[in-house]
Amino acid sequence: MFRFPSKINALRFLREVGLPIGTVLDVGAHAETVELRLALPDKRHILFEPATEFHGALQKNYAGMDYVIVPSALSDQDGEGNLRKVAIDGGDVTHSMLVDPNDGGPSEKVRTMRLDTFMKGRSDPKPYLLKIDVDGYEIPILRGSDKILGDVSCLIVEAPIDTLAERLNFVLSKGFQLFDLVDQCYYFGVMSQVDMIFLSKPSLELPDLRPWDTREFDWQGWVPVSNFENAVRKTSESD
Repeated sequence: MFRFPSKINALRFLREVGLPIGTVLDVGAHAETVELRLALPDKRHILFEPATEFHGALQKNYAGMDYVIVPSALSDQDGEGNLRKVAIDGGDVTHSMLVDPNDGGPSEKVRTMRLDTFMKGRSDPKPYLLKIDVDGYEIPILRGSDKILGDVSCLIVEAPIDTLAERLNFVLSKGFQLFDLVDQCYYFGVMSQVDMIFLSKPSLELPDLRPWDTREFDWQGWVPVSNFENAVRKTSESD
């Protein structure tokens, strides 16, 4: 398949080459993670979403699928935290995040837990795909997932540009390898954020995930950015 830097494209490629995924752990599900839902409709999706405003949409969007909604905020400790809900466009709630209760802003009490704690004793199929998008609390959640990271074949972490190096280095220190940077977002022409996709080292033993070792060199397999630019140019010329 033709590869380009989008989450859905990357996920479909990984399924095509045989990456094992038993259960999707979607941390910060919001109303849905459409790419995970479309690429992995036959897998169990455990949807961690503490903002109840999104739960109705989750039930609608995942109807007919194997899913569980967990109304807790993940962290590096079990207990209680303060959840802030934000509407960045002035309308309905668009984001929620754990915050320091002493910062003076509005928040509400919410149950917190480690992902380790939640998964302990469960029998969900392994290995896991773990996706984390929680608007700033990614590192504590990763610390609270330490005991199950050995069962994760694919890890997806959102990273604003100013936290990219910190999150990249943290995940690399846990034995994962960067596979792709996808869904780059620009704000008025300036790079704002990106999703990083990591694979476990055992996953990288799949022949199609190490073509430098398993294939003869072929220019047809080399896809530079100019290929995308040429496609856009040809489309513009035909309009």
